[in-house]
Amino acid sequence: MPIPSLPRFLYLDEKGLGEYLSVVEEGLSDESKRRRLLSATGVDSSALGESMNGDSSSEEERVVRETASQRFIRLVTALDTAAERWRYRDVADLAHSFDEIGITDLVQVQCEVEIPPFVQMFSQPDQLDGMVNMLEALRDMAPMMGEELDGLPGKKETKAIRDLSKAMKSDVVVVGDQEEDGPKITGKLNKDYIRDAIEGEVFVLGKVAKKLKEGESHSLLAIPGASLMSRQQRRQAARQQQTDENTLAGPALTLDILAIYR
Repeated sequence: MPIPSLPRFLYLDEKGLGEYLSVVEEGLSDESKRRRLLSATGVDSSALGESMNGDSSSEEERVVRETASQRFIRLVTALDTAAERWRYRDVADLAHSFDEIGITDLVQVQCEVEIPPFVQMFSQPDQLDGMVNMLEALRDMAPMMGEELDGLPGKKETKAIRDLSKAMKSDVVVVGDQEEDGPKITGKLNKDYIRDAIEGEVFVLGKVAKKLKEGESHSLLAIPGASLMSRQQRRQAARQQQTDENTLAGPALTLDILAIYR
C-alpha cells in the first residue's frame, strides 16, 4: 500500500517523527536553500538547464523550511527502501501477517478506527462535566415546565458520575481492525498532536509495543494507582476491571502510534 501522494494527517507525533528520521538519516535538518537564476524577461534559466547567452539576469535565493508532513513522507520512503534493516512492514492483511509480526516492528496498517465511547467520555473530562451540568439544569427546570423527572438522574447519581470521572481519567485511545472478527490494533495518542476527528478508514503507522494472543486482554482505560502497583497487581486489577466496553481481547497489537492519516 503506497503512501498517498497528498496525505491528510488526523494525528502526527512530530517529536517521535524527528527521533525516527534522525536515526534513519543519521541526523536531522529542517531547512534547505534553493537558488534560481532569472533572466530579464522573468524566465527561470535554471529550469531551462542552459545559460541565457548574454541576457541580463539576477539570482534569487530562498530558504525553504520542511513541514512535518514532508518529513513523514521522507521517513516512509526510507523505511520502504530498506524495510528489512528497519523491520518495517506494510501490512495488507493483518490476520495473515499477525503471527509473523514481532515486538518493536514498525507496521503500517490500513484499517477502520474509532475512539471507543467509554474512552471518549473519560478522555474528555470537561465535556463529561458539561453533560452532568446540563442534566442537573434539566432536573431543576423540569417542575417549572410541567415535565416529569422520570429518567433524569438524581443528585446522588450525578455526584457519582463526577466522582467516577475524577478517578477514571483516560488517555485518548484508538482501536482499529480490518475485519470485525480479525486481529485488532490499539494505541494511545498524545492530545497535542491530534489534528482532526479520528474515525473511519485510515492508515495507521506505529511501532509494536505489545502483542496479545488469543485469550489475552488489554485494558483501554488507565487503572487508577497503576503506577504504584507491581506487575502482578496490575494484571489482577485489569482482570477484575474487564468489561466489553473498556477491554480489548486478543489477538491484537498495541502500538506506539506515530501517525494516522488518509
